[in-house]
Amino acid sequence: MTRHAPRGTESAEALSHRQQLGDGFLQDFRADGYAVLSQKIAGESLEALRTEADALIRRFTRDAYRSDDYWHFTPAGTDAPVLYRIHNLENQGSPAATRLYADDGPLHPMAVAILGRPLRATACAMIVKLPGVAAPVPWHRDRTNVPPHTVCNLSVFLDDSDVGNGCLEFVPGSHLTPDAEEAEALQARGPVRALPLSAGDIAVHDVRIAHASRRNTSPRIRRSIVIEFAPADRELP
Repeated sequence: MTRHAPRGTESAEALSHRQQLGDGFLQDFRADGYAVLSQKIAGESLEALRTEADALIRRFTRDAYRSDDYWHFTPAGTDAPVLYRIHNLENQGSPAATRLYADDGPLHPMAVAILGRPLRATACAMIVKLPGVAAPVPWHRDRTNVPPHTVCNLSVFLDDSDVGNGCLEFVPGSHLTPDAEEAEALQARGPVRALPLSAGDIAVHDVRIAHASRRNTSPRIRRSIVIEFAPADRELP
């Protein structure tokens, strides 16, 4: 994806964000592996993201557009493909989404404040859970080849999210477990916590944490834009 030049020192904006986050938020993130920033994207910014999301989904469902960036599956017994993820939003004509992770955008200084180092965005995708048909996301860990508190994902929620439409679920503290620990084993030991969120909230999680989401059994769509941030001087496999 497009990489923005990292800042060599923490900016005044990032320092301000760290102060706004507070020690409690940072302690919870480091201990649990996830935390929530409430109502950080709102108004015209949120509406612009929703408009872009609508257009991308229509491109697949109405215009039958297909590419390697548009991930989908076909449920058994049907011939109708179901979209569930769009990768590389920076290549999809989505300026509002790519603005999120720009150096002067809203998420970059938040991520720098959370991880406490110069960062770059390494992935930008949209998660789509269509009403009534979206499949569950199995228990998994995004990465285990980095130490805890090194790489994180910030997910901007475009819609309200709860258990009915497949909200995120986490095993708190599982980001601190050994690399070889399987996510399903971590889930079985628990505890498992569901994370209902409102549109405009940002879920932050360490890429090592075990997490999943259920299928969308509701008539409500659930969309989020997830951006991975990693140290500016570290190459990820």
